[in-house]
Amino acid sequence: MRYRPFARTGMAISALSLSLDGDDMTRSAADWRDLIHAGFEEGINAFEIVRPTPILLSGVAEGASAVERRLLFVALRIDAAGEGAQLGVQVAGVIAETGLGTLDLLSVDALPGEPRGMPAAMRELKERGLVRSLGVAGACDALTPHVEAGAFDALITSFNIHSGWRERHMVRTALERQMAVIGVEPCPVDAGPVADAAKVKPKPHWFAKRNPLAGVGTYAFLSKTPGWTAEQMCLGYALTEPSLATVQVVVEDAEHLTSLAEVTERDMPAAASAQIEMARFSAERSSGVERRSERRTA
Repeated sequence: MRYRPFARTGMAISALSLSLDGDDMTRSAADWRDLIHAGFEEGINAFEIVRPTPILLSGVAEGASAVERRLLFVALRIDAAGEGAQLGVQVAGVIAETGLGTLDLLSVDALPGEPRGMPAAMRELKERGLVRSLGVAGACDALTPHVEAGAFDALITSFNIHSGWRERHMVRTALERQMAVIGVEPCPVDAGPVADAAKVKPKPHWFAKRNPLAGVGTYAFLSKTPGWTAEQMCLGYALTEPSLATVQVVVEDAEHLTSLAEVTERDMPAAASAQIEMARFSAERSSGVERRSERRTA
């Protein structure tokens, strides 16, 4: 596992981090504990708690007790800051249930059109020492005003093969303002179907000739790269972005975690980044043509 600095905190966190979502009702506290321990075995020291439930918090408490607190980076993401007292009770409850003592990062979801700037309730928790850093999570349009304001310590946003110049510019601007950036959703939901479609081969024809340019400008190569799955290719691409403090993933089990963790120690296949850029550019151009066609027919 490789490690990267988390902005100005002086802490190094694993390049790969785990999202622990309480909406997953299939897991018991022991399952969450085992998943965290599996993360430790892969060198992962960064975890984000999303939508905490008693079962999830119990699992985090058991899992985190296996290592020294100073070696862990544990974050909590909330939907909205709400009232100061209400947020304080929520954060204090998470800290008490997990036995962490403090949270390394508290982030809130951002929505387009909301006032930019840090909610006073979050700032108060940082001043009280309950949280070390404050962040904001969301899509590029919602986050850009917050990056420009520079009030938060970190931002959480999707970064993947579809990320264009706007997303990259936002990430670089955040880095210049000494904000840590956590990349999420490294494998977009449409990458799997696109890659799977490439596996469907046409029926052989006696006179058919192989087109050496077949698939160029598409994501077909994601499932055709020897020794790599489409998900690993997407993750590997996100990990090449040096501005990201960590890339966060959601895993099914320990085996799935191992297959992703090994990507942090591998170099992307030759020309893979160029192929991804070509495919993204082609997709953006096609989307632009479709939008212009729709306007003409409207």
